[in-house]
Amino acid sequence: MRPPHHTPGLVRACASLLTLALVVPVALVGTVGPPAPALAQSVAASEILAPPPLDASTLGVPPSVSAVLVEVATGQAIVARDADLRRPIASTLKLVTALAVVAALPPGSLIAVGEEVRGVEGSAYGLRPGEVRSVEDLLAGLLLRSGNDAALALAIAIDGSEDAFLDRMAGVLADLGIAARPETSSGLGDADALSATEVAVVAIAALAEPRIRDLVAIPVLTLADGTPVENRNLFLRDVDGATGLKTGFTSAAGYTLAASAVRDGRELVAVVLGAVDDRTRRDIAGRLLEHGFTMTTPTALVDSITLRTAAGPVRLAPVDTVMTLPAGSAAVLDWPTTLRPDASPASVDVLVDGASAGSVEVVRQDGRRASEAPSLGRALVDGVYAALRPSGLSDALR
Repeated sequence: MRPPHHTPGLVRACASLLTLALVVPVALVGTVGPPAPALAQSVAASEILAPPPLDASTLGVPPSVSAVLVEVATGQAIVARDADLRRPIASTLKLVTALAVVAALPPGSLIAVGEEVRGVEGSAYGLRPGEVRSVEDLLAGLLLRSGNDAALALAIAIDGSEDAFLDRMAGVLADLGIAARPETSSGLGDADALSATEVAVVAIAALAEPRIRDLVAIPVLTLADGTPVENRNLFLRDVDGATGLKTGFTSAAGYTLAASAVRDGRELVAVVLGAVDDRTRRDIAGRLLEHGFTMTTPTALVDSITLRTAAGPVRLAPVDTVMTLPAGSAAVLDWPTTLRPDASPASVDVLVDGASAGSVEVVRQDGRRASEAPSLGRALVDGVYAALRPSGLSDALR
């Protein structure tokens, strides 16, 4: 990053020709975000334009826990601790199972339960061999009761064997930009491992699927025959606006949780892996979400510069950019002194409180990229361009 320029006189002389930056808070509707695969790839590759996430330890997250808080609409990590460390995730993996199921079976599909459900370890939905259940019923057993028998029954009904279904789950993860093949359809395996960031990607994809989203938000579901199915995820009672998602526990994974909530049209996802008990994972998720809702703001970066050329003024501005910023923080563009209307490539560093948060592409306001513009730069009047160079713009905004 270049050192700051100090040309206040030049900035004042050019004030009438420069459109200064504005940082405008915006409301984001979390359920209408970018497609899950693109979002997943961006999150997993840490390519989101954003300041570094807050260290979760400052919010009381213990060293043994991996955690991340993510803005659903943009995929930006707001808070993180060991968020890229893969570790067992237990029944939180059932969100991947559910994504595979809804892609394979339409609503109303009927499932014949086989002998495979006898003696299934861990939590169970109480399925019996020979009975016929709807896919909606089994999804409720999978996501609300965390039934390992429901996971196995669905896997075998769809692909004939659990191993074949695991290939399907690996395909779902691959579509989300995650290279992993689960060991089980239920999350019981010690090798059923993902990072907190990857679980957040899966959670966001699950929230984008109405058949999953509607289920995980229900404290108690009443089946068609009147049978109540209580959701084991007590987090739904902890936080205003909670929308899901899924808990998990094994001795290898500890207590895991993917938790989501909506306030004022804005949705966040918190992932907690490796907590010591249910209360702790819920407390941590609640603290992360509360921090996100109260101490950060989705912000639209509106910053532009107008250059006078022989062919007339040319206004340059970044591609639409939304960032989640800590309360009181500001984002500005560090306009380079060499920027010209016909520059290729044309990108500008984004500074948040003086620190780099990545770069954003600059486009002409006529809709064309700077590199596609007519050769206006060749027609620039040298003296005028020198006077209008944006070298002092960042100083004016700091």
